[in-house]
Amino acid sequence: MLGIVTRGSLLLLYISLLKLCGLICFASNNGTTNVSSTQAPSLEIVPEVIELAVPVQIKMNDINDYREIILPPYSNTRIQLSKYSRNAGKTVGYALVQLHAFEFNVTLSYNSTIVDGGHLSGQNVGLLLYGDGDLYALNLNPQQPVWVSIVLMLYNQSAPVPGGCNLEFPVEVSPILNLTLTSEIIIVDTPAASVAPQFRNGPNGCGKARLQYESYYYQMPSHDFSQRSYFSAIRSVISYANAKSSGRQNSLHAPLLINRHEYGRITGRGMVFVTAVIDPVHRGFSLYVPAHTYSCQPFVNEAQCYGLDLPLRVLAIILAIFAVAEIIVGWLPVVVKCPICMACLSVLLFIEGMDWSGKSTTVEWLIVFMVGAAVVGVLIGLVLALFAPITGMALSAFLTGYLILQTVFGLIHGNFYNLPFISLYIFLGATLIGIVLSVMLPIVLITRSVILGSIFIFYSVNVIFAGHLDYPLRHSVRRLYVENYPYVYADPSLDENDFVALASFVLTMVVCLFLRSRYQSDEVQGDYTRVEIPWHGRFARLGDDEDRVERSTVIAADDTAAYQRFVNEQTVITRWTSGEDDVFESPQTNSRFFRMLRRNTCK
Repeated sequence: MLGIVTRGSLLLLYISLLKLCGLICFASNNGTTNVSSTQAPSLEIVPEVIELAVPVQIKMNDINDYREIILPPYSNTRIQLSKYSRNAGKTVGYALVQLHAFEFNVTLSYNSTIVDGGHLSGQNVGLLLYGDGDLYALNLNPQQPVWVSIVLMLYNQSAPVPGGCNLEFPVEVSPILNLTLTSEIIIVDTPAASVAPQFRNGPNGCGKARLQYESYYYQMPSHDFSQRSYFSAIRSVISYANAKSSGRQNSLHAPLLINRHEYGRITGRGMVFVTAVIDPVHRGFSLYVPAHTYSCQPFVNEAQCYGLDLPLRVLAIILAIFAVAEIIVGWLPVVVKCPICMACLSVLLFIEGMDWSGKSTTVEWLIVFMVGAAVVGVLIGLVLALFAPITGMALSAFLTGYLILQTVFGLIHGNFYNLPFISLYIFLGATLIGIVLSVMLPIVLITRSVILGSIFIFYSVNVIFAGHLDYPLRHSVRRLYVENYPYVYADPSLDENDFVALASFVLTMVVCLFLRSRYQSDEVQGDYTRVEIPWHGRFARLGDDEDRVERSTVIAADDTAAYQRFVNEQTVITRWTSGEDDVFESPQTNSRFFRMLRRNTCK
């Protein structure tokens, strides 16, 4: 009995240890993924006063103090700038105190209470001090502690004042950026700066200085919503040296809007923006407070950041399966494939025509026009399928070339529509690729089946893996209804989802083309169908000879069956006699011979 009790106790202890290990693993896994402020380390006891002391060895135009704290719920924390008059001397022009909050908004104020014109609210805020003084960090959330970083930047006396000529924010000098997130793009507006106080001739010196602005951005890894990555990304561009080394410069801006920079929105990928203002006359520079966005709400709707649209992915999987079957089998009739390709081509041509005309429209009317262009393309494709299928095949190859070049340019340059005459170059390149696919590469069986299937596979795989390979196609459409879209900067960098989607597409195409060439005879290079078309015989001479040949069985069981048609044909060996030479034909050659006889008979 004692042994049974002992074994039972050990078993219960073992199960308890397993449960404890499971809980520890679960907590550790959650801690390495999307970490919110509620999953942060244990809250520190924030003192009533946080002292930012100006050091003796000043790092000019750089970070002089940095710390991370957690503001308690509904708290008012005083930030005291000390030793400014003792250590700054006449070399420091002003101090910029920045407050960066993770996930929630905070308020930075000159006063202990909120007074109009004396505070700024947001996730990335900052205020200027010209000597020893106090600022107040307010967390107005009654239930949620907020993890924040406090940064002290010191600039020399020749540095221009960021936001010194501000007309956007209530504080007279607002060194922050105005970030606007739309459904398509990210707009970063920079309030006008003023020259250093010692060089001002008027009240603010606004409009009299020849200041220059440089916009930089830093991209975080996709779907990385942790606090550590957030604060590290901000530090990567918080100083001019860091912005030049870690960030990327965006020199695109719309005419007459030198302080506005627009970026392509990439959902789920964090981006940090900062603007540097330079005074080339007095040789000074300074930076605004960096601004950050994920282009989504990861802590409210996480699925939105990952693109977890289940119905759309199921539809993409179904289309990919049909596209694979179409490449291998070619089961759709030409009167279906040609209209689909022509509909896609008509929509693309309509988009280019609207862009060349310089006319813009709304999204609703654009959808109506694109549907109309697709209907016209279907009618044109139907006519080509009946009377000139070879012409339809050539236009389908042109469509493939157009999409290939558009994707390649997008992966290299991002939004490439700011390049001069880029549409003309794409059309010329698409024509060349179309000729190559139609004439010079028949060995890989380039037909409407391969073209149509590859297009659907490419974009279906992109949707399945939530990639951004379709962004070049989106740029083509957005330029019609987004104002000044050629000046929108889109970063061409690929993430792991894009590489997985590209690898899956390449692997799928290699397998499909192998199966197509392996399990269909070499003569089969066109579109085949078992669907009987009433007018097939009447317009036979106007179509492809291959279209009148019944296609082969898809995937045969072995090599011998792979070369047979399985259309009530018997495998026979024929013999040709010419003079003294006897030539024996294999079953494969024999099958070709009978097909050649049938083609001649039809003629």
